[in-house]
Amino acid sequence: MRQKFTQNLKKQPAKHTLKGSREAVIYSMHTMYALGYAEICEWTPLEPTEVPGEVMTKKMGFKPRPSRTAFK
Repeated sequence: MRQKFTQNLKKQPAKHTLKGSREAVIYSMHTMYALGYAEICEWTPLEPTEVPGEVMTKKMGFKPRPSRTAFK
């Protein structure tokens, strides 16, 4: 039996957080940019955390919500 998948244009939010050394966080941001996942400007400015030498950044993203009728 062949399954037909339908595309639902509704989106659901996904919050992403990167934490680590400044170099590791920037590297991860650039990697996600190179993969076409996130623009650099979509991330918040780097902020220090309670851990010395650690920074964090956040990004709110959206992914398509799976259709409830995808497996009819």
